[in-house]
Amino acid sequence: MKKVCFLFVVFILFSCSKEEIGPQCKNCVGNPIIPNSDKKILIVNEGNFGFGNASLSVYNPTTKELTNSVFQQANNFPLGDVAQSATLINNTIYVVVNNSSKIEVINKTNFTSIATLTGLISPRYILQINNTKAYVSNLFSNQIQLINLSNNTIIGSISTPSNWTEEMLLFNDTAYICDVSNNQILLINTNSDAVITSVSTGEQPLSLVKDKNNKLWILCDGGINSSLPQLIKFNPQTRQTEQVFTFNSINESPSEIEIDSAGEHIYFINNHIYKMNINDAQLPATSWVSNNNHIFYGLKIDQTTNDIYVSDAKDFVQNSTVFRYSQNGQLLHQFNAGINSGAFLVVE
Repeated sequence: MKKVCFLFVVFILFSCSKEEIGPQCKNCVGNPIIPNSDKKILIVNEGNFGFGNASLSVYNPTTKELTNSVFQQANNFPLGDVAQSATLINNTIYVVVNNSSKIEVINKTNFTSIATLTGLISPRYILQINNTKAYVSNLFSNQIQLINLSNNTIIGSISTPSNWTEEMLLFNDTAYICDVSNNQILLINTNSDAVITSVSTGEQPLSLVKDKNNKLWILCDGGINSSLPQLIKFNPQTRQTEQVFTFNSINESPSEIEIDSAGEHIYFINNHIYKMNINDAQLPATSWVSNNNHIFYGLKIDQTTNDIYVSDAKDFVQNSTVFRYSQNGQLLHQFNAGINSGAFLVVE
């Protein structure tokens, strides 16, 4: 799924009729927030571009209870415009709100706002480097911004070759960053905060994971019907590409790569959900879970249980439905969250 493109399409289609988009979570039951120490699945609902209707939902996998619009409930003001991602850093939730050019720093128990980090360009993801420093990737900006986690302020930036960086991964003292516009992975030394080299990939590398053998798997969606998508196996020790798995059609659009807790099985969305062993010699020929005419959009694996969460964005205007599957592919539960549920965060 090319999420950026979808958001712009929805914006264009409904730019003259905001009342049709409606609240952050349409017709959702407003269950009260009950602070507890249970594990939670935080669901990041993007909302619609330009409408400021992003929201957060919280799901308790033990009780199967759902609470929608928790940020609004806890703070009495909306989350903002297009919630892109969420990351747990130093026991605190950092929610990146792309079109509002900010990051909300949130208490993980009661979801109250601790700080609002402003002055960002068009933030996409945040990556913790150490206890006091983090990187923020950007859309529409030739820089990775540096964050002081002690006081949640911007302390500098790293120049990048292009104006679109996406997901990031830290391994040893190097940050691996998807440089989408230039079709490459940037390698940044986290001690000097400088780009040390880059590695060519397929078109539009958007997401990446690390397996049990410390190999990186990079998913490239191929652009908008531009080139064949690719899944790349990369060795960070030798800085060499070891395998390239090429998809069959430019009409395919793989996204949301995830890996299980053992680091052995890769999952991704390509209309359906596909599962692949890291030792497989080719891409899976059949899907692991069929979409059954749903529009699969966001994907997450709970690293404790290996339960899989996937969202159905429907028409990108209605509330999303979230499906929870076991590691054996059994549907365990489904429920409605907010609009365009695009990301998940396991909070313990």
